[in-house]
Amino acid sequence: DTSFCGVDILTGEYDGSGTLELGRAAHEAIRGSRFTEMKGIGHFPMSENPAKFMDYLAPVLDAIYSNRAQHIQPGAVKEAASSLGN
Repeated sequence: DTSFCGVDILTGEYDGSGTLELGRAAHEAIRGSRFTEMKGIGHFPMSENPAKFMDYLAPVLDAIYSNRAQHIQPGAVKEAASSLGN
């Protein structure tokens, strides 16, 4: 029930294991899910290119926070993540 628990499928463009076709098939099988192709990323996005991965992950986390805790502002996750390197 994606109205209760959202499902976001983030699939790397160059993922040979969890292919784009499999990601799209999962998306089509799960009504209400969201599918995103992560351009220029493979199977381990958090290791391959953490900054680019956060470009895809942060909006998902922001949506979760905004749906569950109205006091957290959109963009807060990306902002907090970017401050970790300082």
